[in-house]
Amino acid sequence: MHNATTEQCSSAISNRRQKSLSEWALLSVALAEPKLVAQVDAAGMELLGCLAGGGTLLVAGNGGSAAIASHVAAELVGKCIFDRSPLPAINLGESLSAVTAVANDYGYEEIFARGVRAHGRTGDVLLAMSTSGSSRNILRALDVAHARNLLTIALTGERGRDLAERADHLLVAPSQETPRIQEVHMLWAHMWCEAVDSVCAS
Repeated sequence: MHNATTEQCSSAISNRRQKSLSEWALLSVALAEPKLVAQVDAAGMELLGCLAGGGTLLVAGNGGSAAIASHVAAELVGKCIFDRSPLPAINLGESLSAVTAVANDYGYEEIFARGVRAHGRTGDVLLAMSTSGSSRNILRALDVAHARNLLTIALTGERGRDLAERADHLLVAPSQETPRIQEVHMLWAHMWCEAVDSVCAS
């Protein structure tokens, strides 16, 4: 702990808790803004329609977003809140062997794009997450998905607004803080997974 005292640790935790809660108090208001709500609902409707129609969800992200991608795929292959038949969902970064093979042979920027070419078909959905909006492997994946007629949904933060030209649906978490952006992305994804369960279990 780098010789940190108990008091220092307690103060750090308290400060971060207060900061996070304050940021979420502001986020909860911003997330209810009608235009953003409509955008999130529109993306969710198309995602749900794809899955209900037999399509596959491909999910991609780096770092913390890779963990969210894995979480989302697991919610659909398993279940979120209601029991139902499993749904096809793939985290394109799940296989360490595939990621390192593609990165080694073709470059790291191709790790998700090659997965889209391998698994994506017309009518499927690519859900791509980049907190910065500038991850080259995410940009490549979106371009390949567009060329293959997949529906594309991009989740980013306030610095990633330029992604609008690369995705059918661009959803911008109203924050520049990476932890808050990823938490918003997880919130949206959970909301969609719960909706999928509600429809597909009925």
